[in-house]
Amino acid sequence: MGNTITTWYVEYLYGKGCPTNGKRVIIREDFEEKALRKLSYKKKKALAKSLGIPHPKRKATEEDEKEFSVMARAAAFKGEQVDHSAWDEILKACIGRATLNGVETNTFDYKKLVDDGVLLGKFDNYVKSLGDPKFEDLAVNQQMALLINAYNALAVNTMLKSMREGKEVKSILDLNTKEAKVWDQPAGKLCGSETTLSEVEHKYLRAKWFEPRLHACIVCASVSCPDLRGEAFRGDFSLDTQMTDQMRLWLANPKKGFQIKEEKGGSLSIRVSSIFNWFSGDFKPSVVGFMKNYLAEEVVHKLKKVKKPKEYMNYDWSINAPPTTT
Repeated sequence: MGNTITTWYVEYLYGKGCPTNGKRVIIREDFEEKALRKLSYKKKKALAKSLGIPHPKRKATEEDEKEFSVMARAAAFKGEQVDHSAWDEILKACIGRATLNGVETNTFDYKKLVDDGVLLGKFDNYVKSLGDPKFEDLAVNQQMALLINAYNALAVNTMLKSMREGKEVKSILDLNTKEAKVWDQPAGKLCGSETTLSEVEHKYLRAKWFEPRLHACIVCASVSCPDLRGEAFRGDFSLDTQMTDQMRLWLANPKKGFQIKEEKGGSLSIRVSSIFNWFSGDFKPSVVGFMKNYLAEEVVHKLKKVKKPKEYMNYDWSINAPPTTT
């Protein structure tokens, strides 16, 4: 199903020259009549065949176009559904807000989760359930939502493994061993196979999806990561809104996403998350060019006055847990 949509939808979103290299994209909120009307009759016929729906007549009426739109939208999301309600409940129960090492951020209350037997049982069952779905049976938005939720839940689970043994974990990097870095250690099962955090991020997400916003959505339990969202990502049209919201919130945080400041003489400089350095090639047409889509209008206007090369923020790998009280 994913490749069916991608073939023409990438062209609709980005134009023919966009270097997606056959990668998948999620279905955005504008997948509606106005998008489908732009398709030639030949493309509509091919899409209808792929989705298993009747195609409109060559000389379609207004009613025909509307009917085709409704059927295409329904078919685009047809497939196995993954239940993320338990993860959603856990996030709502454990997400808070605090300032850690000078950075305002969402926090995750690992201790609360460990101490709450009922909630912990739901978490364990959810992590176990991530191994059940058949990936290619999912619609594209379900696929993306599954991968993002899985990464975030498995990152939390990685931290919990040590915490449940009574060990203090101050950073996910504390879990590196001589044998393997934490990213390459078994993190759990996903769609029938044992996987690692590195595989979810690089093999499944970055390698197969043309979606830079994913960097604002996956969180490796650290202060400088984008905020862990206080709800599960959903595999419907709202996924587009959630991912855009994540990117805007990240860039709006001057201590972890994007900062513009005035230098002596009135010139401006910018500092951005190190993530934009590590994965600069994921952001098209450029890092700053990509950011302009998610920054406030007045900030975009100020970017014209920036003369210096961008700088990158130091990355704080400290755990994103709420501060302890004594």
